[in-house]
Amino acid sequence: MGNEFFIQSIIDNWLFYGAIYAGFLCFYLFMYRKIYWGLLDPLLLTVVNLTGGAFCVYFLYSDQQLKPVYGWSFLGTEIALFLGLSIAAYIPVIKLGGDTHKVETPTRGIGEFDLFLFVVCVAYVLVVAVNLKTVGIVLLNEEENHVSAYAGHGIIRAFLISYRTLVIITLYYKLIYLKKRFSLFEMVICFVLLIDIATSGSKSSILIFFILYFLITYPMVVQGRMKTIKLSLPMMALLASFPVAIVIVSAGANINSAIQQVGLRLMSSGDIFLLGYYDEVMDSIQASSFFKYAFYPGWGTILKNLGFAITPPEPVGVDVFAYYTGRRTSGANARYNYLAYHFFGLWGGIIYALIIGLLVGYLRNTFKNLNPLNMNYFSFLFIVVLISCSTRLIDDLLLFGNTSFWALFFLTVSYVVAKILHLVLQVVTRQKSYA
Repeated sequence: MGNEFFIQSIIDNWLFYGAIYAGFLCFYLFMYRKIYWGLLDPLLLTVVNLTGGAFCVYFLYSDQQLKPVYGWSFLGTEIALFLGLSIAAYIPVIKLGGDTHKVETPTRGIGEFDLFLFVVCVAYVLVVAVNLKTVGIVLLNEEENHVSAYAGHGIIRAFLISYRTLVIITLYYKLIYLKKRFSLFEMVICFVLLIDIATSGSKSSILIFFILYFLITYPMVVQGRMKTIKLSLPMMALLASFPVAIVIVSAGANINSAIQQVGLRLMSSGDIFLLGYYDEVMDSIQASSFFKYAFYPGWGTILKNLGFAITPPEPVGVDVFAYYTGRRTSGANARYNYLAYHFFGLWGGIIYALIIGLLVGYLRNTFKNLNPLNMNYFSFLFIVVLISCSTRLIDDLLLFGNTSFWALFFLTVSYVVAKILHLVLQVVTRQKSYA
């Protein structure tokens, strides 16, 4: 069984399978309605991915290609994840920030946050320049997509995605919590951001502005300190049209073909199951140590560059893709269900799914209850980044490790640099005042 058979079957029976997928989508949206926070919550996109996974498993079942143990594993992990996310809401959260107002008060001169924002913006511009020189404009590349274009340039992609996120949330923090206007330099950065994201070739990257705004304001909205963002129907339709528009531009497709391609992409978002729920494919997977697979992203890369003899684990999705094509240039997202069965078996995988649900749910519940006004900017931005990446524990463990580690690492490095620059600036200005 391959993607070609799946796609052809969907196209031949578009109305039937479209109705089946719509039924799955309605069921998942209803089941998780009390867990995700709104249309711009990253968890909602994960729920859509869960729907695609369930649809692909159903497709295997309807085609009599699904081995019973894989079906029970998938069903068990789905139930365990939902239970974990639901139970987490009843676990008491850690109160962060205390009762002290810690948001930097706007003053004359250059503050520490101003230096932090400057460091992040300069780093981002440098990364964008290196990306354009090395990878080019992905949207105009007819032979590569936003993933395959970075084959051999993974570190550039890590830098780019990390600093793109950091720039956006830092600018939002200045505008929302410090209530300061953007400088001319920061307006230029906003323009660079728009061009970078519009030409990235990623259908979901357009939503990053809205998603990060939603996250950075959500704790204040829950506590009644800010008004919730409301999307009108025209705005929702505009956001929904972005993926279709990107397909039209990048692939030269007409509107009907573009809509069909986006629909197929949603239905096949569980392709790891479609391609990987076979004994011979499972046996071809090289990764055997869950600890190494989970913690190599970030830490393993650093240790390897320091001279330690550490071999990177092969991504499970790449192994599955290579089984069919012999190429290791791409791969399916290794959903938590698939990793659960591969590393822990049927019952161990269900326990793993429960733990993932408890962890993600607890992090989200903690975030919802914190007070950003009682935290310094670094602590708050640190948690925002962590929460923005947390749902990727469900979507793809390696993706979570790479995105969260490098974004938090660069956030910390930028913070330290800003601290040092601020201390130096204080010493210099103090000496001038004495002169």
